[in-house]
Amino acid sequence: MPVLIRSLGDMYRVETPSGVKAKRTTKKKAKAQKRLLNAVEHGWKPTGKKTVKARKRKKIG
Repeated sequence: MPVLIRSLGDMYRVETPSGVKAKRTTKKKAKAQKRLLNAVEHGWKPTGKKTVKARKRKKIG
């Protein structure tokens, strides 16, 4: 399922073949949503936990 980010002037729309997922969002948020939709399509399941890498980084810093 390809995710398209379309420019609407200074705002963006996130689209997939199954429909529009976001309207009038920022470029940063549109890119984040594109990554999220791609991850879900490839089997990622949200657990609500941070990644191991992020948890280790927090303890060090």
